[in-house]
Amino acid sequence: MSGSWQKIKDNYRKFGQQGPANFFLVLALCFGIVMACVNPPFQECDGWMHYLWATDVSYGNVASPVLSLSHQEGIALVPKNINEFGYHIIEPDTGEGGEYIQYLKSVKASSKCIEMKLADVPSSLFYYPQALGLFLSRVFSMSVYGGVVLSRICNLLVFLFLAYLALRITPVFKNIMAVIGLFPITIYQAASDSPDAMLNGFCFLFIAMCFSYAYGEREELAKKDVLKLSLILSVIFLCKYVYVCLGLLVFLIPMKKFGGKKEYWKCFAVGLIPLVVLGGIGVLRAASIVSGNQASAGAEGMTQMQYLLEHPKFILQMLITTFLNKFNDWMLWLNTLGNLNFQLGPLIYLMPMFAMFVGSLDRNGACERIRTKDQWLCLAAFLFTCLGVVMGIYIGDGSLNEVGALVAQGIQGRYFIAALPVFFAAISQKGLQNQIKYFTEKVMAVMGILLLYSIYSLSQHCL
Repeated sequence: MSGSWQKIKDNYRKFGQQGPANFFLVLALCFGIVMACVNPPFQECDGWMHYLWATDVSYGNVASPVLSLSHQEGIALVPKNINEFGYHIIEPDTGEGGEYIQYLKSVKASSKCIEMKLADVPSSLFYYPQALGLFLSRVFSMSVYGGVVLSRICNLLVFLFLAYLALRITPVFKNIMAVIGLFPITIYQAASDSPDAMLNGFCFLFIAMCFSYAYGEREELAKKDVLKLSLILSVIFLCKYVYVCLGLLVFLIPMKKFGGKKEYWKCFAVGLIPLVVLGGIGVLRAASIVSGNQASAGAEGMTQMQYLLEHPKFILQMLITTFLNKFNDWMLWLNTLGNLNFQLGPLIYLMPMFAMFVGSLDRNGACERIRTKDQWLCLAAFLFTCLGVVMGIYIGDGSLNEVGALVAQGIQGRYFIAALPVFFAAISQKGLQNQIKYFTEKVMAVMGILLLYSIYSLSQHCL
């Protein structure tokens, strides 16, 4: 009996060596699968559009927007009976979500496809997991509901792989990164057809690698290490270009780890190659989308960008007004699921307070290597990323933001999740001692309770 108990203790000790990562994986997998099943199809923000693009990729359009292999640009291939799917936004607390799920269980996607005109061709790369699920659902003749659930689970698994890897390699802030990865909205996005699942995963991985190179035990770094960072940052750029601001974190890495100043800049020059190549593709795509979607006004059709260039002081005024008017909404939407219509009640207050508690106490020996200037750099990366999010939507979404609008519309709290680990690195306090025993276990237990409540609340709202 004592031998069995000792074996259990030894196994737990091995599990605890990567506690935050392992607990994260178990909780995120379990609750993610439940969310994928409970959430009625297409109910996440822009869920219908994500489903259509993922379906298009599942039919073979795997190289957009660089190359349209199966049809012309601005077109998507969808099942011939797409109108039978009956897409609509579920009203909370009406029971129609359960009825919609039951209906879609009785509908199968047609074996034939048709062309549907859609705007703003996205990068197909970020729909590969969802497309795989949809492709398999057709192979096995699953219902529309079954296909959506399978596509969500494939997307969830990719997010879990990226986030788990990030938690394994980062030497600092493991607990708060796990908490952010376990936010109900983070898991909800991961267990949906949204490309933000992969975006968040790659951002977490990039941040973790920068922390690992800067504060880890490795004494020497080489060109291949910088190339890894560059490739991941390039992928992030291809998804949503504003998150490239996280690239500032590479300057956390000390020059001495490359053997000197000359070798340091040589490595980064090599590392810029994939970023320039892939980033150039992204810039061309982003420029065409932004220019096409900008609002215009006046007799000469002045665009949003032209207006801001002529009134540079207005930018600061707009940013301040937007922050003052929209900050409460952003915090509210961080704990609102569905199409911003399934609120999580007390979690609106509990979740950010708990995250601040964990973030302030999440320190270990490696954290002592963080310099004050590093924290300022982290703050700059976080602020520039947030600024990029606001300005990108303000300029690029002319349907929501008229020329010269004083408040930027269309920004949601979920857009800031990818940069939140950097925020907590910026506000970390030196000398703060955490005397709480089994801190990780207690933090993960609380997150499990909050996620249980989220599942209960989601099912009450939408089923």
